[in-house]
Amino acid sequence: MDVINGVTLKNMLLVAARNLDQQKDIVNALNVFPVPDGDTGTNMSLTLNAAVKELERAENNEVGRLTTLLARGSLMGARGNSGVILSQFFRGFSDGLAHVKGEATGEDIAHAFDSASKTTYRAVMKPVEGTMLTVARVAAEAAEEAAEEGADASAVIKAALLGAQKSLADTPNILPVLKEAGVVDAGGQGLVCIFEGFWAGLTTSPEEMEEILAEQGTPEKEAVDFSRLGEEVLVNKYCTEFIILGEGIDPERIRAELESKGDSMIVVGDEHVTKVHIHTDHPGQVLQFCGDLGNLTEIAIDNMMLQNQEFAHHSDNHRLDYAIDNVVGFPGVAEHSAAPKGVGIVAVVAGAGLADIFRSLGVDSVVTGGQTMNPSTEDLVTAVNSVHAESVIILPNNKNVIFSAQQVKELVDKKVGVVPTRSAPQGISALMYFVEDDSLEENVAAMESGMGEVKTGEVTYAVRSTVAGDLQIEERDIIGLAEGKIAVVGSSPDDVARDLLRTMVDDESTVISVYYGADQMAEEAEDLSATLQEEYSHCEVEVYPGGQPLYYYIVSVE
Repeated sequence: MDVINGVTLKNMLLVAARNLDQQKDIVNALNVFPVPDGDTGTNMSLTLNAAVKELERAENNEVGRLTTLLARGSLMGARGNSGVILSQFFRGFSDGLAHVKGEATGEDIAHAFDSASKTTYRAVMKPVEGTMLTVARVAAEAAEEAAEEGADASAVIKAALLGAQKSLADTPNILPVLKEAGVVDAGGQGLVCIFEGFWAGLTTSPEEMEEILAEQGTPEKEAVDFSRLGEEVLVNKYCTEFIILGEGIDPERIRAELESKGDSMIVVGDEHVTKVHIHTDHPGQVLQFCGDLGNLTEIAIDNMMLQNQEFAHHSDNHRLDYAIDNVVGFPGVAEHSAAPKGVGIVAVVAGAGLADIFRSLGVDSVVTGGQTMNPSTEDLVTAVNSVHAESVIILPNNKNVIFSAQQVKELVDKKVGVVPTRSAPQGISALMYFVEDDSLEENVAAMESGMGEVKTGEVTYAVRSTVAGDLQIEERDIIGLAEGKIAVVGSSPDDVARDLLRTMVDDESTVISVYYGADQMAEEAEDLSATLQEEYSHCEVEVYPGGQPLYYYIVSVE
């Protein structure tokens, strides 16, 4: 194919999104760290799906216009570090094709890949080689070399794919941690999935895609036949998302009920507010079950084949929109006073108990998210806009949310400051230094200083076998992390919590806080507290219901 027009570009992006969605679990499994938050594939997939969804707004198929929408959609939908980096890749790709009105040549495509690579490097404060940055760069170099030799558009894309695949295979030789774990870089693998989708989209026209879809074939999980990738699209093709508001909502019960009704399922929240995302062929059944649990709001049902139709189970077959007014602390719903305050606060928190703690400390809007479900940039933008304040501080409380939070500054009219908290305890410590009458800049400086006065520990389980220093870890072992690094391993959450705190508490420690998760009973946490109080008599021991998923305990030492 000598050149690429807008219709072909749309097809490439659609197939790329579907391919990544199908392989996101494979990408997730490549996470080097064996904790249950290896969501690189999920974040990249959700980010790309948001970008593809934005293309529905295109009133014409000019390449430059489509890539502009691609850049905006990926930025607003970016989730986690990998998603934000991917959004910057598409931003650069868009900049490289901004001048193209009709058709993109091989030289244009190579320029776009080069612009995408450079933009991702600029977006990362400390670029690390052996990651998706390297894969993007080598792909761009291969594309440019092909273009210089006179290759057409399709040959340039193929060269980029081959370069990416070669670079991905080399990532363990660049990053020792990858070689030790026996894996390639997860973000790089996600990028290769996208490039594979680009190539597959070139070999199948939109008309042929429709014919393949009509066959309603059964997907093969073991391997993807790219020449017939569209055949799988009819399986669980409705991306269904909504929020449940109510009392006594049980996210675990929802997960169990919906597990058989689709894939790509994400259920996060607490007994009051729960967000559901699922790809299903039966959105009506999903809505009916969840509608019995509470009030549904922000319902969106989208056909991932971009058929430009809206689906929902309503008498007029339009998208359902339930307006919920005056929901305190719910992102996107403002509780306005007569005049805006000087500085407001948005915090990202997983777990009902932790959310209550943050609200009690003065947080204006809590965004539900954290491990396995990083909020998108758009989620954070909505939350910031909902706060009735002239300036807003964001507490990410997770290392994978910091990058997304930084993007908000460019997308809202308010002044935004980000205090780069990497855990809930850091966020709580930072809030102790917030002064309502001080300026945004003064508060950010004080809170950044204050967040360093607490040490954070986490108790969770290993999702795979690995080696961490001198520790041999088997799948499902209980592991304790001190400041994000694996410090102890055992078979009991309580035992691991005690061993973990022995590495954290010293003579200068004064307060130990224990936040128990959704999988722990209050009685177990109280027993742990009693043991800790006896062992550390010089410290005050406090226990709180955190309600966080995946992590049995989050502990902090001040």
